[in-house]
Amino acid sequence: GHGTAVGIARLYSALTEPGRLLSPELLAEATHIQSEGHCPVLGEEATFGLGFKPTTARRPFGPHPDSFGHFGTGGALGFADPHERLSFGYVMNHVIPRWQSTRNRSLVDAAYASL
Repeated sequence: GHGTAVGIARLYSALTEPGRLLSPELLAEATHIQSEGHCPVLGEEATFGLGFKPTTARRPFGPHPDSFGHFGTGGALGFADPHERLSFGYVMNHVIPRWQSTRNRSLVDAAYASL
């Protein structure tokens, strides 16, 4: 999909409010591992929920196991950390030829350091 960083952060913020967009039960189901293994699109091992990626040690969104979100092409990122009541959106105006840049990790780390 397409969106602004603010729009993505607002979506994830709304998802962390019980019942606002999804019932707590549906959100729990959507953000837990539904499939894992080799992804032919990414060309690597991947873990997926239902529309969201649960946080994993290999591709963490944040330090808490209930964090969920999704990475985008070139390092775009949106996620929520319900434990910290944090939502995050990051998009770029220039896409680098990699699935994930290191810039997004630095920004996520800075956001957590500011809490």
